[in-house]
Amino acid sequence: MLRLIIAIVGLFTLSLSSCKNIVKKYDQHLHKKYNRNDFQDHSVELSQHKIFYYDNKRENAPVLLFIHGFGGDGKISWKEQIKEFEDDYRVIVPDLLWFGHSTSDATPNLDSQIEAIHELTNYLSIKDIHLVGISYGGFVSLGLAEKYKEKWASLTIVDSPGVHFTDDELDAFCDKVGAANLEDAFVPKNSDEVKRLMEFSFRNAPPLTDHVRALTLGVYFSKHPKEQRKLLRELPRNRKKFENLNIKVPVLILWGEEDEIFLVADAHALQEQLNAQLVIVPKAGHALPFEQAKAFNEHLETFISNIE
Repeated sequence: MLRLIIAIVGLFTLSLSSCKNIVKKYDQHLHKKYNRNDFQDHSVELSQHKIFYYDNKRENAPVLLFIHGFGGDGKISWKEQIKEFEDDYRVIVPDLLWFGHSTSDATPNLDSQIEAIHELTNYLSIKDIHLVGISYGGFVSLGLAEKYKEKWASLTIVDSPGVHFTDDELDAFCDKVGAANLEDAFVPKNSDEVKRLMEFSFRNAPPLTDHVRALTLGVYFSKHPKEQRKLLRELPRNRKKFENLNIKVPVLILWGEEDEIFLVADAHALQEQLNAQLVIVPKAGHALPFEQAKAFNEHLETFISNIE
């Protein structure tokens, strides 16, 4: 999201009356970026779900599936990764349910997200997938790797703790950032709450004008706020899902050294549980693929290439 804001500020002079037009133009700009890198957008209806995704359809290449978290959709969340990996991998970037252009009649919860992505992989007839998930997308990815073990070649978890977070830790985080609960922290209702979200997500959040905050609110949090809040509300109740994981594939954990949402101690606990490789990346907060894109891409590429 940081790159989104910087790009918008650099390309446009904002006014509240022109926000809708700017949103459309920047969305087109990102879409063209994907197209330039041989990606096409697709939308498919599967059972209760309508899933939007980008796919470069690289033939005879290993499959790399990126799962985004809160605060964005697939397109913006992984824009710093597509050019790095598109030559050597079939790269698939979906929107989770109730984010971006994906919708569903299912109950908003983690199980619905897991089943939707699983259905997408079946529809695409892909296997031996290198699965990458950040934050909320990390929870989805852990659930996928545990339930559908035959699908994956590797798992990469980015700033996502699995079982290793407590109610007390969540309460302390909310108190620290001045939010009543997780829903208020991650699904902002006004421009001030957008500013707060940026400040705790990034190591060095840029100063935001009211216009940019309003634009960000309109882009990411105006379509499905009710469903997104439900997703967060039920997340702590899913902790037991991750208590006894038996993941069979190689696991890499990437973590921003200055993550204020899920702390580095959580990364070490998850590493021990999964017998995983752990890399703590300096000068990065929770938005590691944005803030340290080069380091992130290099660590991911090294990990995947060693498996192959």
